[in-house]
Amino acid sequence: MQRFRRIMVALTRSERDQSLIRYAALIARLGKPDEVRFVHVPGTENGVKAKPHDELAAELSGMVSENFAGVPESVERHFHILRGSLIDGLLSFAAEQHADLIFVGHRPGHRPGRKALIRRLTMKAPCSVWIVPDGSTPEISRVLVPVDFSEHSADALDVAAGVANLAGAMECIALHVYHTNAVITYEESAPIVKGQEEEAFERFIAPVNLHGVKVRPVFIESEDIADTIHKAAREQEADLKVMPTRGRSRSAAILLGSVAEGVIVEARTPLLMVKHFGAKLNLLETLLDRAFRRDSPHFN
Repeated sequence: MQRFRRIMVALTRSERDQSLIRYAALIARLGKPDEVRFVHVPGTENGVKAKPHDELAAELSGMVSENFAGVPESVERHFHILRGSLIDGLLSFAAEQHADLIFVGHRPGHRPGRKALIRRLTMKAPCSVWIVPDGSTPEISRVLVPVDFSEHSADALDVAAGVANLAGAMECIALHVYHTNAVITYEESAPIVKGQEEEAFERFIAPVNLHGVKVRPVFIESEDIADTIHKAAREQEADLKVMPTRGRSRSAAILLGSVAEGVIVEARTPLLMVKHFGAKLNLLETLLDRAFRRDSPHFN
């Protein structure tokens, strides 16, 4: 995972952080990044001010020491307490530190406002985002990658295969969901006639670096793509889903599309949203987005 050299882990200073830290430790052991930055943005509860910076940083350090086992000493560890708006703070810091990946916890089925937070963070992030539902087991044995035969899904498959290779996973499953009776079309490729999916898939993966991992295609016809992805993950016993963000330009890169949003807010297994190379955001444009500033003081 050479593209993930600078990692951020967004913490809430709650017991739920423990599974998130353990999961991040797994990836740090496998990928051996240059650095991992543990970040917390304290809110104000009932008008009570947050603890002093040094005290909060010491709490983070203690929790990480207990749960970040087996990571090589060569991987630098840093602890940061950010002030101000939660999403603004996380995204600004990620841009300043040139982060390649953000780990964030998630509570599936929780109230809509907090679902919106995880969706907005993923939309606006200047890097890839790895969403880890509460209580996730730090293990990767089977990876599911929804593909639409576009350049972005090829990039996601490359990343997924790389993760699977490092984790010693059994296989990657490339899931394609189509919903027309005659012709399958894609944003970035020519129309494909139904019945020719196997041939199209072979053409699609030919230039992709699969890192020596077996990739098994699965084709399902369905009108509800997001729901089908969730069901397929359960049926295939996948413990990680990998999906790309969508868009060719900087402005388009902040859009996820309805399918990705549906997968994100209901994610019950870890989900890696891959930011496509060349899709870095203009941070100033992001910070000036009014919708982006409608934030909550709590993350999850």
